[in-house]
Amino acid sequence: MISNDPSLDYLIERFAQRSGIQVSLVQAVPSAVQVGASLKPAAILFPSIESLESAQALIAGLAGSEIPIMVFSSVAEEARARELGADHCLFHPLTYESFFSALAEANVIHEEESV
Repeated sequence: MISNDPSLDYLIERFAQRSGIQVSLVQAVPSAVQVGASLKPAAILFPSIESLESAQALIAGLAGSEIPIMVFSSVAEEARARELGADHCLFHPLTYESFFSALAEANVIHEEESV
């Protein structure tokens, strides 16, 4: 997850722990080369439409990759998120169930894993 919001970071870490997945937090947008070479994420999660918009070089560099791009957004922002390259949206207000469902939809985790 690319974020520098301690409250959101804590919430996502708790949700991830409950889901049995590992979340790595980075504060700066990495290059596509860094993502592919060293980070190798199952998905990339952006905390806002604005952060997704500022990472367009990364999104373009990952075009054609199997890495899902996810973003926290409102329902009203979904079309804009898709235009900016998001594969999946996690809608506000964020709950554990919506977090888990979005990860399952992105094939990061499987529905039969504990909820």
